[in-house]
Amino acid sequence: MQPDPQTPRAFDQPFAEAFPELQEVIVECEGWSRDVAGAVTSRGRFTMSVISGTFRGRIPCPHPECHGGGFEIEQVVDQMVRERQEGREGVLVCAGWIGDRDRVPCVNSLTYSVVVFFRPRTPPEKPQG
Repeated sequence: MQPDPQTPRAFDQPFAEAFPELQEVIVECEGWSRDVAGAVTSRGRFTMSVISGTFRGRIPCPHPECHGGGFEIEQVVDQMVRERQEGREGVLVCAGWIGDRDRVPCVNSLTYSVVVFFRPRTPPEKPQG
């Protein structure tokens, strides 16, 4: 059975299972590519969120000849949860390669801004007695 494409996912499972302590995540991204001469081109901006159903933990690399690449925004969110951090900005570089024999590193990158909204913590129940 294939996962519902509208169900937000992270680490190959539904988002709510991967991050039960989070209520919402909003990610704003812009993809960048670099040609052989070093010229940089924007590949466009996009926004993802859990509530809208558009969140993807791993964003595929847009380069048509990239193998094994992509951008693991789920790793960024995981680190933010562990550090109880509500916002972060940065750059992810594609870990893939171009070509079958030569294996030239893919040079696409993704700038991101992530905001997470934690669920309210419930206080522990007092022992009865």
